[in-house]
This record gives sequence, structure tokens and C-alpha cells, in this order.
Amino acid sequence: MPTSIPLENLPPDGYHTRSTGGLTDEQRAERVVSYDETAYGFVEMAFAALRADGLLASASHASSDASEALSRLHEGPLLPKRAGKNDPCTTSLNNRVRNSITFARALSAFVRNEVCPALGVSRVAYQRRPTMRVHLSGAKAMGKPHADGLEPYNHQPGEVNVWVPLTKVWGSNSLTSETAPGLGDFHAFDAAPGEFVRFDGNRCWHYTTANDTDRTRVSFDFRVVPIELFDDEHRGPSRATRGANGKNAAAADVRPLRMGEYYVDSGVDVVDEDDEDDDDDDDDD
Repeated sequence: MPTSIPLENLPPDGYHTRSTGGLTDEQRAERVVSYDETAYGFVEMAFAALRADGLLASASHASSDASEALSRLHEGPLLPKRAGKNDPCTTSLNNRVRNSITFARALSAFVRNEVCPALGVSRVAYQRRPTMRVHLSGAKAMGKPHADGLEPYNHQPGEVNVWVPLTKVWGSNSLTSETAPGLGDFHAFDAAPGEFVRFDGNRCWHYTTANDTDRTRVSFDFRVVPIELFDDEHRGPSRATRGANGKNAAAADVRPLRMGEYYVDSGVDVVDEDDEDDDDDDDDD
């Protein structure tokens, strides 16, 4: 399985953002961090959602290992070998997990108790609605190589990516990244439930490959910014406008990602309110 791509295949101009946004070298460093998954129940939430929607393989319904059941989603009914945010598994996770107050509260606690200490800070702005990912065994690559700080995403330079696998991940079912900007040492993350990967996705290029393993990957990811580095006026992602022929026009609509909308403050308690599926920034894996 290829875990590297020639640098000449990446955009020649602006290969990396230059600003570190005030982050320290340690905060930007790639780290695999262990935590007690049972304290938050992310795996069980995903298992319950997919079981409720009839998407698990029949043998997995009574599984005592929820993570193993998730990794066999490709054996479930009515599932084509495809991936993306509109596939039935991702839709189930969005509707039943991401939109739930139970998940919102667990995520808030996870950020306070695990992510903040891993960054050496007491408060962060964090992505309110994480991106749920399902990469089925046999499915093609999801998205394309990118760095979050560059066009069209334009995320603020003080961000750190938090990537949380709910199944064991390795090789082609995982996410591939370089360790530091420009290093070009592309490697797949190797992790399991009870671990999360913290990395500089703002400046490091990352991507997926076709999943040629015999296991499906289920994960979610989000971004955090130490509260003292947060910039509510950063220009944010660009949304290319469409011309009459349906092709992207040169002009783009820029939308800042603001506190209270895309981000929330980890120092503020989660409130119990309805959460609509708004057009958040679900970008490439």
C-alpha cells in the first residue's frame, strides 16, 4: 500500500502555510494520546446508532465487542463499497450521534479532560460538530490530499487537529500524514479505540488511500484552538461560486468560522437544545 505521494504531485505554490498561529513546537507535534474510552462511550454510541438503523452485519448485533462490530460494517446489508458523508452509515452517525445532546456532553468532557491537558492549556475553542467518517473495506480513497490552512479551507493557524478512531486503524484504512510540514515522511496513523491522534493538520498535508484492508474504519475528528490564540475574524473557508455552465467561477464566498457557530468554548457548559444539520465545514478526511 502506498503511504507516500511525490511532493511534485502537490500544489507547487503555497505548499505549506508559514504561520504557526502562536502554537508551541510541542503543541504542533504529532502525538498518539491514550484515554479511557469507556468514560465517554463514543464506540457504544456509534454501535447503537448503526444497529438501530439496521446497518450492522447480522452477526454483529449481539457482539460483545462494539468496536469489532463497527470494523465489519462492510459486511452489513445494502451497503455499496463506497464512502463519503452521504453514505448510509455516515448519515446514521450524523443523525443519531453527532446531533445528540449525549454526544455533545461527552465531547465537551473529552475536550476538557483529555484534549486540553494534551495541549498543556486549560481552555480551547473546539469544533462544535465533529466530522464523522466511515471508510468501508474495499472503498476508494476519501477526499484528496490537503492541508487545512490552505485554500479552500483557510483554517486559522492556531488550530490543532484531533482525530479519534472508534475502530483499530492501520495502513490503508487509516489517515496518512507527514509528521511535520515539508518533511514528506507520509505515514498512516496506527491507533485504536482509547487513543486519539493530535497533529498539525493545518500545515501538514494529509490524505487517505483506497482501503485494501479487511476492516472498515469508523472515526470522528475535530479541530481545537487554544483560547488565547483564537481569532474570531479569521477569513475562513472559501466557497467557490458557480458559473452558468456549472463550473467553478473565479470568485469565492468567504465565510469566517466563528465562536458560537462552528466553534464553542470548552469553558462553557453544553446546553440542551435542538441541533439542526447546518452546513458546517465537512472537508476532506
